[in-house]
Amino acid sequence: MTKPLDTPAAEPTTPVGVVKRMKAVMKRLNTTRFMRAYLRYQNASANLLAGGISYTALFSMAGIVTLIIMTAQVMIFAFPLTRDTIFRDVNQWIPGAIQVDGQPGLIDPAAIASPSFTWGTLVVLVVSIMAGIRVVAALRVSIQTVFGLPQRPGAGWKNTLRDVCMFLVLFLGGILASVLGSGSVVVVQTLQRRLPLALPAPSGLINAGAFLLTGALTTLILAFTLRYLALVRAPRRDLWIGTGTLGFLSTALQMSGVYLAGSVPPAYAPFTLILTIVLWVNVLCRLFLYMSCWIANPPAAPAPERDFPQFSERPNFVTVSAPTSLFWPHDPLSGRIWSLAQEEAAWRLSQQVIWSHQDQPHHFATAAEKHLSGRPVAPSMMSQKLNRR
Repeated sequence: MTKPLDTPAAEPTTPVGVVKRMKAVMKRLNTTRFMRAYLRYQNASANLLAGGISYTALFSMAGIVTLIIMTAQVMIFAFPLTRDTIFRDVNQWIPGAIQVDGQPGLIDPAAIASPSFTWGTLVVLVVSIMAGIRVVAALRVSIQTVFGLPQRPGAGWKNTLRDVCMFLVLFLGGILASVLGSGSVVVVQTLQRRLPLALPAPSGLINAGAFLLTGALTTLILAFTLRYLALVRAPRRDLWIGTGTLGFLSTALQMSGVYLAGSVPPAYAPFTLILTIVLWVNVLCRLFLYMSCWIANPPAAPAPERDFPQFSERPNFVTVSAPTSLFWPHDPLSGRIWSLAQEEAAWRLSQQVIWSHQDQPHHFATAAEKHLSGRPVAPSMMSQKLNRR
């Protein structure tokens, strides 16, 4: 009797139909608006932009806190009998913000003990405002980057003036939104202690009203920022849907963060306050930039090309040190080398001019567009040579 030969086990194979379905699902997913916005978010390096805004806010925090102290100086000395009460109420929803009753805090009340105004105060005020303007300027550049807007020539002093005005608007609006969102319960409790009138409104109804007011105010601030800071002229429907969603979402995160911060021990409150502010700014900037990408509603980005013959050369980037590299197809603003397919598409688009109908007062000319960022760019030198031929 012969022993049967051992046959090797068949390797499991993936059904072809499953692979096709997965590819179809991924292809369909990449065409959705959320995925197109996410691809624009990635291609614009929005994570790095949000981190840059956060670090700018971190290094400018001392100046911003100084400006807050000087603003609170007038309010506190207008009502000197209620100073300690104000400090305690602030610490209820921002633990460790002010040193009260011997507990450590980020701000020392002795720093605002004197309402006098000196030349040093003026210098501190100017430095504090400049610190806040740097944060606003970083936000403006980041928004314009994710929308693909080019830098306007000769708009330096206009951008600075716009940053100053928007800093004042965002400063006042942010304080008002924080007070409405975080201090509603504190304000009601303070009124109940000081006024003989009974306030039968439950805390849940008060929080709901504060949530709606803060969400609406935050929505207006976001829309105002896009329109008048970054000069984005988005469709009204997309603008209000995007800013409204982010406004109420950020309000919910802010109000929930206040309750979580209340459980922090007082000894760690100053450090927790700094980390909370930095993390909050970073998360909010990421959400804001993604919301901007969603409002932009960009077209689907093509897959990365592999036809870059310059990668094997030295140098393999555009530089004045090698004059021959200046003739490579590239983005003249960022210096990024284009693939052959991108150069061909840019050259074709540069030749097309679409004129409007005779009864329309405007006419439009199509320009070459860098597919990944959406920023309109001029044709490269190679395109100009091909055009002359």
